[in-house]
Amino acid sequence: MSRLPDATALVHGTGLSSGSHLQRVLVSELARLPGLPVPPPPRALPPAGPGPFESALRRDAHRQGGAVIAEYKQASPSLGPFAMGTPLLDQLQTYVDGGASAFSILAEPAYFRGSAEHIAKAVTLGVPRLYKGFVIAEAQLAEAEASGAEAVLLIARVLKEHTGAFADAARRRGLEPLVELHNLTEVGFAQAAKARLVGINARDLSTFNLGAPTADPLRRAFPEAVLIRESGLATPEDARTALRAGFDAVLIGEALMRSPDPRDFLNRILVGLRTEAP
Repeated sequence: MSRLPDATALVHGTGLSSGSHLQRVLVSELARLPGLPVPPPPRALPPAGPGPFESALRRDAHRQGGAVIAEYKQASPSLGPFAMGTPLLDQLQTYVDGGASAFSILAEPAYFRGSAEHIAKAVTLGVPRLYKGFVIAEAQLAEAEASGAEAVLLIARVLKEHTGAFADAARRRGLEPLVELHNLTEVGFAQAAKARLVGINARDLSTFNLGAPTADPLRRAFPEAVLIRESGLATPEDARTALRAGFDAVLIGEALMRSPDPRDFLNRILVGLRTEAP
């Protein structure tokens, strides 16, 4: 069992500039840690094989040519509060109606206006949920476990060589780690973590500028993993393009939160996939 690093050292060792969006979020999360409860011992058993989050993505990727993780996000560091007050359960129900395979729900409160309570409330809809946060400490994994989330985001750019230790700690709490990469230099961290869920963020997380990831190198590195394209998917066609390019799933947040009809947005992704299916 690998010991997790000191959170302060982790945050100040990222190499990111102090003015970058990601570093500001991490510093904010570091300040939040003393207010979180002392992490209790894990309450859940590590998933034996695919957990419910992974299983939902694999099922829909096989059945319809791609899965969608639909995100609830009210704000971001770059945009500010662009969707404040959007009713949580109403929004998530439209995602269900549109065919979403899973939810991603922001947990970071300062910049994304998220909350672990949102994750807990979403249990009534019966859809697997990702704790979308900026994990740097065991206390956040305990918060994710207590919220009832099935999966948790781990950002390799932040955790680096400790990604595997955090993945193990997450599994001990019954959480499925989704390891997020922002470029291919981080592949080794996800491999060391034995990641079964691998996301590539289309944004450079230090600046939140768009990038252009491709699935092929990831598939060679992770032949058995669920590959997830994250961020920068503004239209249903963007999502279909990513799925055609070899990703098993897409994660869509801002576009769905801004859409006047999220159900139709999702339907247009999935109908397009079904039309293309042999």
